[in-house]
Amino acid sequence: MKILYAVNTLKRCCNLLLLLSLFACNPPHKELLQALQTVDEHVLPTGHYVIIPNQGCEGCISTAEDFVKRHYTSARDVKYIFTRVQSLKLLRIKLGSEVMSSSKVLVDSGNVIRYPEKEKDIYPMIVTIKDGAIKGIRYQRPEEDGLGILLEGESFLHTVARPTQQQ
Repeated sequence: MKILYAVNTLKRCCNLLLLLSLFACNPPHKELLQALQTVDEHVLPTGHYVIIPNQGCEGCISTAEDFVKRHYTSARDVKYIFTRVQSLKLLRIKLGSEVMSSSKVLVDSGNVIRYPEKEKDIYPMIVTIKDGAIKGIRYQRPEEDGLGILLEGESFLHTVARPTQQQ
């Protein structure tokens, strides 16, 4: 009897360990990566996504919208996704038809993108992808300059020519 009880207990423990190991193998931010794949049929294998909510920190969102207008053509591996959009017409008026027509500007019309840190869903989110996996998340908010990483990163092409030094 005691041996049978011990064997059953051991089986339960093994099943529990197997179940836990399956959950541990899921990559971090799996849901966010799946949402990006839903919104963007040509997901960047390496690069950045700037996800801009329609509602939230107005100054932060305005900064991100202005960033999109100024840099959408010069960023090689950056795409911009607008989420929780209430009116495409108003967004088109704010950004302009040329910006909205770019293949680098996407709209999450199904609102499938969920922020991993729910308390930060009022801020633009910058998601860094490397080799098809999410490697980092930053935010554009008063205490963090998430868009600054794009200006410093190797994947960002500056369109302003740097002056050459004369000797």
